Amino acid sequence: MKHIEVIAEFNLGSPTIQSKDKEMNELFNGPFRRIVEVRLQNNAVLSRHHADVPITVLCLSGTGMFTAGKDLEDSQEFRPGTFITLAAGVEHEVSANPALHILVTKFKAS
Repeated sequence: MKHIEVIAEFNLGSPTIQSKDKEMNELFNGPFRRIVEVRLQNNAVLSRHHADVPITVLCLSGTGMFTAGKDLEDSQEFRPGTFITLAAGVEHEVSANPALHILVTKFKAS
């Protein structure tokens, strides 16, 4: 039985140029977690939304801002290596400044 599964290998550093300002790529979807790669460029924004489950977000490259709360009153600057967690149901928004590459893990009950 194989215990290790390589999901992706990232070229860490500066964000790469892509054809769209917003790109999302599901890397893994298993019984307890879902992992999504998100790339934003040209100051793109992932408008206010929420996840029904707890999440973590790791900044792989670039810079941007993560805001959260009912009125988006809490903010955290993203730069390579920033790693945050957010409780289920909390509204949040992500913006690139000017480009951002993040990895989002959504934790599921089953």
